[in-house]
Amino acid sequence: MTRSHSEVRVVVCDHVFADLEIERRAVAGLGAELVVAESADEDALVAAAEHADALLVCYAKIGSRVVEAAARGGCKVIARYGIGVDNVDIAAATKAGIRVTNVPDYCIDEVADHTMALLLASARQLVPAAESVRADAWEMPRDGVHRIAGRQLALLGVGRIGSRVSSRARAFGLHVVGYDPFLATGAGDLDARVSTLDEAVAHADFVSLHMPLNDETKHVVDDRLIGEMRRSPVLINTSRGGLIDSAAALRGLESGALSGLALDVTEEEPLPLQSPLRRHPKVIVTPHMGFYSIESEQELQRRAVDEVVRALRGEPAVSRVN
Repeated sequence: MTRSHSEVRVVVCDHVFADLEIERRAVAGLGAELVVAESADEDALVAAAEHADALLVCYAKIGSRVVEAAARGGCKVIARYGIGVDNVDIAAATKAGIRVTNVPDYCIDEVADHTMALLLASARQLVPAAESVRADAWEMPRDGVHRIAGRQLALLGVGRIGSRVSSRARAFGLHVVGYDPFLATGAGDLDARVSTLDEAVAHADFVSLHMPLNDETKHVVDDRLIGEMRRSPVLINTSRGGLIDSAAALRGLESGALSGLALDVTEEEPLPLQSPLRRHPKVIVTPHMGFYSIESEQELQRRAVDEVVRALRGEPAVSRVN
């Protein structure tokens, strides 16, 4: 399908932003139209993609049917609002000759800060303490509150975000060990580097996930790995919900193998109302907000749409993932 320059169309598959003025202004400079898909279900996205020169996507699933429809329409780029691209069928896009881009480093400080906020809130039992005051009581939680300095944090993944978490954690006196098969030789900003997941978690008081989600890492935290955790740690996840087997984590809480869960991401989002994670006394869940600040959101929108503009101009991508 071919269209004239005046008919160039950029489709936003889904978004979480207050408005799309940054995108609208960017594509207007190319004489392009910005269109928001009617919904993020597959049939609606297939229909929208057939008339798109570019797709911008946040959390919507861009599977092979959507990619094939986009290819029929002459789509040049699928630009992800964010770091991970596990919601995009990269193989299908590559086969179709459509570039896929992401924004790999826009919210590093925000996610590192949110990770530490979850760790500190869990360690200091801030949620039950605050809820006690709200309930007109004045009860100090005593169960499981230990000194933070001198305890051990295991980082599963020590990339950009994991490294920032490490520097923050060490400032609190935590001993930080890291596991990352792609980490360069040496410990970097860690107290120690280990070569296996089991070794990383064995003596950890806190375990924090900073891995991409793929076939190898899905449910990397399962019954077996939880069984290797000897100190009943708090498990923290600000990366991808699918890294944790939720049922195994709940079993770990009930058995005492885990002392707490602190999650900004879950396998299903929004978290179903009936999920026991919403009300469990040892669980903190925040609504996938670790990436967010006013500044990071604006940067994300600008950098994602800049990739669209480059593709439509025939220029190379800054952050191409295929």
